Amino acid sequence: MHANVPTDRAGGAGGSWRLPPDETLQVADPKQKDEQDLFASEGHNWKSIVFSLLVIGFVISGIITAIYFLGYVDELLYWSGKRMKLDEFLQQDIIPHRLPCSWANSKQFVFQSDDGGLAVLDTATNSVSALVSNHTLRQINVKGYSCSSNLRYVLFKHSIKQVYKLSFTALYTVYDVTNDHHMPIRLKDSSNSQKTRLQYASWVGDTNALAMVVENDIYLRQSPSSEEDYRLTFTGEENTLYNGVPDWLYQEEIFKTFEAIWISLDGTYLMFASFNDSKVGQMNFPWFSSNTVLTSDKQNDRFFFPASRQIRYPTAGSHNPEVKLWMAKLSNFSNIEIVELTQPAVILGRDYYILSASWMGGQNNQISTVWMSRSQNLTIIATCYSPLWKCTEQHAEKAPENEWLDILPHPIFAPDGDSFLLLAGVQETGTEHFTHIKHVTIKKQRISVISHGRYEVIRVLAWDSYNHIVYYLGANEKKPGQQHLYFVKDPMSEDVKREPTCVTCDLSDVLWSSRYYYSNCTYFDAYMNPPPYAASTGITHYILECKGPGLPLAVVHSASNHKLFRVLYDTRPMFSTKLQQLALPTKRTFEIPLPHGSRAAVQLLLPPSWREELRDAAFPVLVEVNGKPGSSSVSDEFEIDWGTYMSSHNDVVYVKLDVRGSKGQGKKSNISAHRRS
Repeated sequence: MHANVPTDRAGGAGGSWRLPPDETLQVADPKQKDEQDLFASEGHNWKSIVFSLLVIGFVISGIITAIYFLGYVDELLYWSGKRMKLDEFLQQDIIPHRLPCSWANSKQFVFQSDDGGLAVLDTATNSVSALVSNHTLRQINVKGYSCSSNLRYVLFKHSIKQVYKLSFTALYTVYDVTNDHHMPIRLKDSSNSQKTRLQYASWVGDTNALAMVVENDIYLRQSPSSEEDYRLTFTGEENTLYNGVPDWLYQEEIFKTFEAIWISLDGTYLMFASFNDSKVGQMNFPWFSSNTVLTSDKQNDRFFFPASRQIRYPTAGSHNPEVKLWMAKLSNFSNIEIVELTQPAVILGRDYYILSASWMGGQNNQISTVWMSRSQNLTIIATCYSPLWKCTEQHAEKAPENEWLDILPHPIFAPDGDSFLLLAGVQETGTEHFTHIKHVTIKKQRISVISHGRYEVIRVLAWDSYNHIVYYLGANEKKPGQQHLYFVKDPMSEDVKREPTCVTCDLSDVLWSSRYYYSNCTYFDAYMNPPPYAASTGITHYILECKGPGLPLAVVHSASNHKLFRVLYDTRPMFSTKLQQLALPTKRTFEIPLPHGSRAAVQLLLPPSWREELRDAAFPVLVEVNGKPGSSSVSDEFEIDWGTYMSSHNDVVYVKLDVRGSKGQGKKSNISAHRRS
């Protein structure tokens, strides 16, 4: 029904009026209007919720993607650098490798320079000259070298094949410096196309003759260019009879090297040791290699296991290796005389070890030898003289009850042979003993201790008898992982005090002028002019080598005032950048007390993700315990070892422990372990 309405279209009481085009009046219910508004608002909220969920999902997806591609979130937030890869550790390209240094004579020192080649430092003129280029060394991947006394020839060792920890076979090449000519060493019986793998090779004293060991027998060659070989021994047998190289027991436990040849300085005599293991029992052990497969062959119903190897290993009460010393006179290579050295009378009829041997005072008519009883409670220092080479006891060291004697470096004799220095246990306070230096006169048997203190003397470097100074390396009782250079006046000095001086302990003292170079150094080594080169002039210079905890470097110092003479090499500029790119562990070294008053040195390699504020964080732990008396694992020496890789790559806390009996802690910790089950 239609109705006429006035022109005023305002809404009436409580209603809402709408006027369509056809002038028809429609009335809307107010309640219906509220319901429509309500439904509209509810639809808008659902859209917001869906949008929010999409945003949250997008953020979570981004986080997951970042974790997957970039690693742990805390890695991104709390350290820089990448984790070490296995290839980086195995290839060892991130750490410096240097060939060993050596004195060629009293004034010339051979070392590997920063450019990778061999160089010669002349301390008389303070000049450095090139000896062998880096290109020449890299051509055959040289791993070791030895220079002839006139520096014309360099004997290169390369292509090494490891046998045990210290033993190997290698190829050797003689390099002629004057004409850049290479002469690979081949035995006469070998074919021209095949090089001979040697167990040992060296120069015969200050001559250009060569001594070699092949298949446990000794050979001689008069010059590098000679094709004639002279066979010195004929008894070598694999794993049983050895000449010039030690068997497994001696190379691992006594000599700590794979050579048993001592040649006089003038090259007229060659002394060597022979080892007979025919009565020694054998021990079998599995040998793991890249070809080992621990799996089964279902078709043939069998298993593949690691290969088995054998070593001659003497156990308590069983036969020991029979060791003898021999002297060969080399005046005529075609008719070489060989004489067996006679052991001291006190050793006759007893099981014994030969600990070391050396020529005395640079002469060719007297040698010194050190013998030890099998029970390790008696050590005999003997001298042997030509032409009979009968060894006579000069000094004996006996172990106190319930103790044993350590295997220590060979004594150092005075140029005249009338006295010598040796390392021995010395009582410091109460019942505690530390290894120190004794001075012994042979004729009067006067014994004096020239070093003292609560630290261990590790090795005597040189005895400057001209200036009456003894140089040695030592390790402090409280910091056995460090190694420092000391010197002290000998008993012939007019200095009454004779107090030992530590050169490297306090850089603000002796090395004040060069302290910048050693700011991150607590582990040192040194090279002194070897006798007899320094007998007439004394030691004028020494090379101080920083081996850690920072990157290695070597500096030449004047012996008179210890001032810096020249920097030989510095690996920090080249390798510090490489190491900064890696996420390496943090080292923490400290001591913990053990029962009975002993201590254990502990070194933690804390992974890159470790932080001081992470009190509740948990990490997997690997523990390395070195239980061998007189040895140590905790050291400030720079190294990238297996523990470093495991901590960096796998977020592992790697723990190194040196318990009682370790190096640098004195003898008290050894006594409680002696003959105890």
